[in-house]
Amino acid sequence: MKKSLLALAVLTAVSGAAFAQSSVTLYGKVDLGLTMDAGSPQGKSIRLDSGVTGGSRIGFKGVEDLGGGMKAAFQLETGYCADSAAGASSNGATVPNFCTGSNAFMGRQAHGDLTGAFGAISAGRQYSIGFNNLSTIDPFGTGFAGQINNIVDPSGIRLNNSVTYATPNMGGFVGAAEIAFGEQTGNWEANRETGAGLTYASGPAYLGFSFYDVSNAAGNGAARKNYTFGGTYDFGVVKLHALVQKSTGPATLDVLDVMGGATVPIAGGNLLASYIHHNDRTTKDADAQQFGVGYIYPLSKRTSVYTAFAKIQNRNGATFTVGNATASGTGNKAFNFGVVHNF
Repeated sequence: MKKSLLALAVLTAVSGAAFAQSSVTLYGKVDLGLTMDAGSPQGKSIRLDSGVTGGSRIGFKGVEDLGGGMKAAFQLETGYCADSAAGASSNGATVPNFCTGSNAFMGRQAHGDLTGAFGAISAGRQYSIGFNNLSTIDPFGTGFAGQINNIVDPSGIRLNNSVTYATPNMGGFVGAAEIAFGEQTGNWEANRETGAGLTYASGPAYLGFSFYDVSNAAGNGAARKNYTFGGTYDFGVVKLHALVQKSTGPATLDVLDVMGGATVPIAGGNLLASYIHHNDRTTKDADAQQFGVGYIYPLSKRTSVYTAFAKIQNRNGATFTVGNATASGTGNKAFNFGVVHNF
């Protein structure tokens, strides 16, 4: 009897230790904002958007300690439409479907990771290296009306069928490379996406360089290469942001984008501002510029209220619109006001 009780105690202790080495976390975001667009030939648009600062989402992430400094991890994240059932109103009338893209079911991330002294390997659907760099540098974090990717190419955002490798952190420096397979039988290069990056983060400073290349053997103009370099520096009273991106491709694509911005702590929140100049260096000369300003105020550690406004000046046939993290927008100017809660 005593031996049985001892064996049971040992088994319980071992099982408890095993479970203690792994964990799963449920997390999410609910973001609802009033959006008013103007400047479209069709007229004004007033609506409630789900995911102005970042897509409303529910996710699971877990990690298991494999021993010897190695860990296995995963992340599964789905978007959802917090403001409506997409496509129909309560009276049965058809309405525009703004709940697509990252708001769609499993439209966000799904990947598995292996980390250790060698660095980190991740495979599945995940953010591109270029988009992560862009989001880190943009004062608006690629959200709100003032987001940088209204004009600047986001370098793929999330890549399907992708494998990414990142080096260990070496004195603040991290290198990374990625490939996303097009999976087209007979032409493995078609729609293949590749990228690389080098970042430095230490104290108040961040610097990032990223390269992104998408192949398209169909020749429909989607092929392009982006070279993005920028950084931020936090002086305490103000955080400065700057970025340059060169995009090239077929004869119809030769662009240089420049962004300058600031984050200013004020009245308990953060004032956000940026200016972007889009220089189309082809014969079309379809230039554009965007002015953006916003403010976010924390009500608690998890809940904030926000507002933002942005305007784009298009020239010579440029057709950029002011969107937000989940909507592409309908006109050349937009206003946001909303609440975001993270859990």
